[in-house]
Amino acid sequence: MSRMQPYVDELKSRFGKVTVIHKSSAETLLQVEHVIPDRGYAAVLCVTLGVHFPRTPPIVTYFDGRKISLASPDGSAPDAWDPSKSKLVDAVGNAFANLANLWGSVVPPSMELLTSQLSSLSDSMLQDIVSNPNCLESYAYQLPFFKAIRDASCQTIDDIERVANENLKLQPVVENLRAEVEGLQRSLEQNVQSMQKMLRATPLLNSIGTPESLAKTLATDVRTLDAQCEEIAKKILQLDCATDKLRFDNLLEEYREKAKERHFIDLKRRAYCASLT
Repeated sequence: MSRMQPYVDELKSRFGKVTVIHKSSAETLLQVEHVIPDRGYAAVLCVTLGVHFPRTPPIVTYFDGRKISLASPDGSAPDAWDPSKSKLVDAVGNAFANLANLWGSVVPPSMELLTSQLSSLSDSMLQDIVSNPNCLESYAYQLPFFKAIRDASCQTIDDIERVANENLKLQPVVENLRAEVEGLQRSLEQNVQSMQKMLRATPLLNSIGTPESLAKTLATDVRTLDAQCEEIAKKILQLDCATDKLRFDNLLEEYREKAKERHFIDLKRRAYCASLT
C-alpha cells in the first residue's frame, strides 16, 4: 500500500469524492470535491502532497493555481501547519472554509462549469448563424479576437506544462544536492568533533594552538624557571662551601644552566610578544 493511501482514505471519509490526479516519487496530486454546508454549493480543490509530507505542509490550490491558506478561518491557530499536531483533513477543511469566505454566496467557478459554458456558447453561436445569416458577419469580426484569446490560452498552457516538466526534472537534482549538502554537513560536524577530542587529548596543542596561548605558555615557562632558580639558590645558601665544596659547585653549575635557560626563554617570549603588536 502506498505511504499516502492512509491520508487519501482520511480525506475520503471526510469529504467523500477524492480523486488521485497524479502520483510520482516526488509528489501526489489529489482532487477533492466538497459541498460546503453553509453555502449550499460544491467546490473543488487540488491537494499536493510532497515527498517529505507530513514534515512539509501540503499545498492546496484552486483549479487556476492560486494557493488557498490552510490556517483556521477564525485565526485560532497561529501556524497553518504543525507536523506534530496538524491533520491533513483539518487543513483541507480550513482551505474549503477559507475559499467559501473568499467567494461568499457566489458559487466559485469550476473547470466543469467553464467547459459547459464554452460548449453551450458554441452551440448558441451556431444556432444564431443558422437562424440569422446576418450574424455571420458579426462573428467574422469577432473571430480574430477569439482566435488570439485561444492562441494565448494555448501558449499559457504550454508554458505552464513546460515549467512543470522542468520543475519535475529539477526536483531530483535538488533533492540529490540537498542530500549531498546534508552529508557534507554531517562529515564536517564529525571532523569538528574529532578535532575537539584531539585537542582535549593533547594539552600541548592547546598550549601553542593560538598566538595568545603560546605567549602565555612562554610566560609560564619563565615563571617556572624563576621558581626553580630560586629553589636552587636557597639550597646553595644553606651549604658551607668549605665543608661540601663538590655539592656547592654542582648546585652552582645547575643554577647557571637554569638561569641561562630562563634568560633564553624570556628573550624568546619578549621577541614573540613584540611580533604580535
